[in-house]
Amino acid sequence: MKFIVYIIISIYLACSAIYANDTIEITSETSVLPITWTDLLPADAFDFVPESGVTDEMWSDPDFLIAVEEAGLATVTELNGVNIRLTGFMVPLDVDFGEAETVTEFVLVPSAGMCMHVPPPPPNQMLMVRFNKPVRIRHMYQPIGINGVVNIEEPNDEAFGSIYNVTGELVEDVTYKDLDLGR
Repeated sequence: MKFIVYIIISIYLACSAIYANDTIEITSETSVLPITWTDLLPADAFDFVPESGVTDEMWSDPDFLIAVEEAGLATVTELNGVNIRLTGFMVPLDVDFGEAETVTEFVLVPSAGMCMHVPPPPPNQMLMVRFNKPVRIRHMYQPIGINGVVNIEEPNDEAFGSIYNVTGELVEDVTYKDLDLGR
């Protein structure tokens, strides 16, 4: 009888593990948390913006402009030290124009051409990515995915003011279909 109870409990535990909640939980340094660009924004960062949207008059209000600037500097502190996966576009810094055209530092942005042909996004919508070994430069319209550990720091003037810094572990080309911009 004890044997049958043991088997029933074992089956129950096995089934409950299979059908458990799919919540992502970081359990070790080797785990990677896939995030989107909206995950870099605190939930309440833009609570000051009315549901009806921003008016032209608001853009001339100094208090509103200060609130916009502060919202762009707000971070999600829970991401500090987390190994993440994010897709976006490369803005190379300090390019080695040798045969391979490589870079060890670049800014990852949510849309192609940001920082080069249009104004940069807010500091909390960019990642300064650093690799120990050079990686091949990607064309500005080639979407990429990066994996790496996030470190939140003061705005980096050399990287358009980015405050999320990533020690890169992996960079790879992705398709536009694979982009997860949080929209």
